[in-house]
Amino acid sequence: MHRSKLYFLLFSCPLLACNNEIPEVPAPDGSTGDDTTGTVTLNPTATVGDTEQETEASATGLDSSGGSSSSSDSGSSSSSDSGSSSSSGSSGSSSSGGPTCGDDSQDAGEQCDGTDLAGYNCVTIDMGFSGGTLACADDCTFDFSACEACGDDVIDGAEECDGADLGGATCNSLGFVDGMLTCAADCSFDTSGCDSCGNGVIDAGESCDGAALGGLDCTDLGMGFTGGTLACSMGCDYDTAACSGVPWPLAGELVITEIMQNPFVLADLDGEWFEVFNPAMGTSYQLGNCEIQGSPADMGFTVATDLVIGPQEYRIFATDSMVDQGFTADYQWTDTSFGLNNASDTVRIVCNGVTVDQVVYDDGATFPDPNGQSMSLSFPAYDAVANDLGANWCEGSTSYNGDFGTPGADNPECGVGVSYPIDFCRLQFPEVINQLQGTNVDVFGRLYSGGLTDLSGVNDPAPEVTGYVGYGPDGTNPAVDPGWTWVAGTPNAGYGPASPNYEANNDEYQATLTVPAPGTYDFAFRFTGDSGASFTYCDGQPAGSSDGYNPADAGQMTSNPPPPVNLYFSEYVEGTSNNKALEIYNASAGAANLGVCSVRFYFNGAVVIGNTINLAGNLAGNDVWVVCDDNIADTSFCDVLAPGSFYNGDDAIELVCGGVVQDVIGQIGFDPGVGWSSGGVSTLDSTLRRSCAVTMGDTNGANAFDPSVEWASFPVNTYTDLGQYICP
Repeated sequence: MHRSKLYFLLFSCPLLACNNEIPEVPAPDGSTGDDTTGTVTLNPTATVGDTEQETEASATGLDSSGGSSSSSDSGSSSSSDSGSSSSSGSSGSSSSGGPTCGDDSQDAGEQCDGTDLAGYNCVTIDMGFSGGTLACADDCTFDFSACEACGDDVIDGAEECDGADLGGATCNSLGFVDGMLTCAADCSFDTSGCDSCGNGVIDAGESCDGAALGGLDCTDLGMGFTGGTLACSMGCDYDTAACSGVPWPLAGELVITEIMQNPFVLADLDGEWFEVFNPAMGTSYQLGNCEIQGSPADMGFTVATDLVIGPQEYRIFATDSMVDQGFTADYQWTDTSFGLNNASDTVRIVCNGVTVDQVVYDDGATFPDPNGQSMSLSFPAYDAVANDLGANWCEGSTSYNGDFGTPGADNPECGVGVSYPIDFCRLQFPEVINQLQGTNVDVFGRLYSGGLTDLSGVNDPAPEVTGYVGYGPDGTNPAVDPGWTWVAGTPNAGYGPASPNYEANNDEYQATLTVPAPGTYDFAFRFTGDSGASFTYCDGQPAGSSDGYNPADAGQMTSNPPPPVNLYFSEYVEGTSNNKALEIYNASAGAANLGVCSVRFYFNGAVVIGNTINLAGNLAGNDVWVVCDDNIADTSFCDVLAPGSFYNGDDAIELVCGGVVQDVIGQIGFDPGVGWSSGGVSTLDSTLRRSCAVTMGDTNGANAFDPSVEWASFPVNTYTDLGQYICP
């Protein structure tokens, strides 16, 4: 029988519906030449690999034990151990132990049984299936319903596609950009006709895709580029049109020209910077990927962006501050990677492995060591060798945010003075003074200097700029009258938007004027912007100097004579350690202005003042004022706690008011040893109280001093009655 017919019978005939007789087929070629006709029995357990041996019995008609077998047309046979047996055609059972369908064991006469598929699957069954799942039906015949037949233009089971049936899939739906999707012979998608360029992912055969550059930039391509911007073409190849071939500088081709290592207005973490200059006339250089190195403690940093410095251009490198630095940096470093030490440090530029320039400053040994001013290379020394010498550097003198330097601009020549024009100035406040002689009055003046005072909205001082208050004869011009007296002032630290009549573009200075001898005077301000080489004089009124100086618009001062005073020391304490105190008594009926008074110490017989304590305030008549060492043990009675050195028993003490000596304890210019002593009264380790018989001080500090004449002595550290006038 033909093999296809056998398969047909095998897979289409229910197991128990067929009789037990196996159809006879001619013996295959190669059988014996006997005229005995053999039978071939289909063995359902054979695998597809057994196709060359698909008969269990041989064509010789012998059974498997080598004996003979017989067949008849009756469709039945009998055999037993004695040579006979019987069987019936009833389904699913055998009285003699025949095959049992449903026991998960494929037996003779069964195609399969449960999970036992006799080793077959959808493909090896050779029925034209390409895959799927072969199963066994309840009647122990094969179930092909889950087998797949690839090539029938219908998607079955696990097939992705089948012929022209793509299930609606396209190149786009599979993540490709464009192209033609087809189905392969094994019913899987064939994406060879799909295009992935443009999906933003670097796929096989692509150098790049959109913004995905594989982590490379222009310098990584090995094409000689030093910077620029690498892109990706529409064909997913590198586009180098924006890459740059600007060369890296070689040794000496760039110069470090300015370093701010110790800012004052801003903290170091906000205000440090340095400047680089390109002295070439026609060549630009690439700083991208160059390294900035410092001391061994610094990690340094790499310029991680394209940074070109053109001919005669500056580039500023600064710390990464979030505040206004007073300039715009070209590149900022992180504080954790780099910093400029205030004392000694190195700034080095390395490009493509070549040291281009470096500066090693030395804590003031040869380089300047400023605070709030840059180290500025003198303009004539703009050279990578000349900047190695500290003598070619000086302190920055141009204010940019209150600190001084010229970030991004030419440095001045060292040793040549910088000047600022005084474009406007004014006597601000007060415009009238009417005080006692010796009174100290704070006077304020304002100025405008374009490019300086208009920088920050508060004071923008410069070393070359100073304001002075002065007074002179009434109705005179200070520019030509030599009779004027001037006192230098300082920028008013409290000036700002909250100040009275605030002017954002002006700076304000203040100076203290001491009211001179009784009389009438003019007073005014003056400013210099060139360290005193020239002055602009400022009268009052809103116009100030804008309409020139007019004596009629100057400040008017009247000095009044102080009322007669009679002040003298009424108690003296020279105790242990810092227990020192002096009591001053106003023997006058009226109040005394202490603002014109001071206490002076002359140490160890000196004629030169060793320490001065300036007094303040008014002292009522018949009242006392107590001046104490600021480290005295008990301060409850002290009106003034004065710092500085105090006296010992051998030091002379003088009280002066308005330039007039009021009293002296001791003898100026004479050293008595450990103290002045007489009649059991000593200036050493004792408290002295002035006798009630004394009504004025000893105004002659040059005469001999005998403490027993006017003073009574009390034990050391006695000061229970200080602060009240009690005389013995």
